[in-house]
Amino acid sequence: MQLVLVRTVTGLEWLAAEELAVAGHRVVEVGKRQVVVEPASESIAGSPPRLADDLFVVYAAIADPGHTKAALAGAADELRRVLESPGDRSTFAVSASCVGVRNFNRYDVEDLVGEQLSHLTGGRYHSRRQGVAPPDERSEWRVVLDGKTLWVALRPYAVPLHRRTWRQQTVRGSLHPPVAAAMARLADLAPDHNVVDPFCGAGTLLLEAHQLEPQAEYVGLDHDPAAIAAARANAAGRRMQWRCADTRRLTTGADRIITNPPWNRRVQIGDLAPYLRAWRRVLDGRLVAILTPEQATRLGRGWRVQARYDVTVAGRHPVIVVAEVSRG
Repeated sequence: MQLVLVRTVTGLEWLAAEELAVAGHRVVEVGKRQVVVEPASESIAGSPPRLADDLFVVYAAIADPGHTKAALAGAADELRRVLESPGDRSTFAVSASCVGVRNFNRYDVEDLVGEQLSHLTGGRYHSRRQGVAPPDERSEWRVVLDGKTLWVALRPYAVPLHRRTWRQQTVRGSLHPPVAAAMARLADLAPDHNVVDPFCGAGTLLLEAHQLEPQAEYVGLDHDPAAIAAARANAAGRRMQWRCADTRRLTTGADRIITNPPWNRRVQIGDLAPYLRAWRRVLDGRLVAILTPEQATRLGRGWRVQARYDVTVAGRHPVIVVAEVSRG
């Protein structure tokens, strides 16, 4: 069985590894934005981890050549020796990333690997060096230099995993779906739970939660009618409730609150304190929220924080907080 690279959001690596282990796959190593997996079966491609940004099947792994351009060029011979052919002769592109300081750039890596793949497969390599986007109909290879290993892997899908099929509409501040999936796992959902999102936006969090536990009751609230309309469109065919509401006056009881409040950047809400007081009144269970570091400091008196996960999303550095109401 070939190894698989599971690419993740920064900060979700170990949560993704846990999801993979629970599914029966063997986690080989965990690195920055990446989990290397020995899959239990080929079904990993058909049932990929929800926390994955993307997934690639490994066709070559050699020692990381280091930081010099000359050493990178010298890796070509080793790649030719070990690189396996996927039997794909189509047009393809290569996307590369490197950990650490190098005196070469991503395009040097992409072109070196692209040339080797073109020679091996007979496919047509499309370089990104000149800023020209590759054609839509293409295979996508991924190269990662992680400081120990140079990985060469192929995406078995037409598009990245984070592009959910249900996501037909978005609104400002819509959450990245793998982050929403991580929050749903952290919520520890059960079939009899009433799950509320007081800032549901286009429904991303509750739709990822529904994927994990479809028997729970889901209520999405938002002050913006356009957001509610987007959520209803995304949730087509699913038994979920969506309502306009000012959640500073929340009355809906909840076993779980999973939410992504505005971060006072693209969308403004001002002080989070009135919302936190409303959540404390109605919550009989767990809160999972993604907050700015400043907002997270408001979870002080009245809340018992159980876990924090610092993540990187859209160039920002929010924190996922798991907490319960402190009644003492």
